[in-house]
Amino acid sequence: MDFAGRLSQTSIEAILFDLDGTLVDTMPLHYEAYRRVLGDHGLSLAFEDFLAASGGAARETIPRLVAGRSCSASADEIHAQKVSLAARLFQETPPRPLPTALLLPVLGRAYPIGLVSSGSRRSVEITLSALNWTDIFRVTVTGSDVTRGKPDPQGYLQAAEALSVSPDRCLVFEDMDDGVQAAAKAGMAVFDVRLALPAWRR
Repeated sequence: MDFAGRLSQTSIEAILFDLDGTLVDTMPLHYEAYRRVLGDHGLSLAFEDFLAASGGAARETIPRLVAGRSCSASADEIHAQKVSLAARLFQETPPRPLPTALLLPVLGRAYPIGLVSSGSRRSVEITLSALNWTDIFRVTVTGSDVTRGKPDPQGYLQAAEALSVSPDRCLVFEDMDDGVQAAAKAGMAVFDVRLALPAWRR
């Protein structure tokens, strides 16, 4: 019996996925965009610091990246510059799907699937377009759609409501502590995919 078949014997009724780092290897590209933008404003950014600060919406992440240092640009300005640069980087080097993405066609045949990302609506759309994934998800909740990012459960609860599925009937695939905590707080089952990620995240 395949994975979808085994799931069908459980109480799961919907599958929710995080995007960056779970389905697609975008973190190095997002890092490069932030590194260049912050560098233009005189601020350095180490990859380890970027990973430690990531997880929530941009309005929460960017202050952590700036880390109290003097910066002439606002968080909104930094984010707009980063999204514009990331769009160009994604065109030059399309992001690589991760092993978890192999589950999309399998689970999509048996369950409604949704996407819950901390990225902005524009950033998520850029990624989905680059991978021709714009029609895969029944519902997409982004950092632009919530007032509180992960680890708050708001995004996952919003997705479950949009799918008309009880939170305790959802299975979530996540790759970061904030996302795992958000799904758990929502009362959902969580599968942590970090062991399947590239070596730089192990």
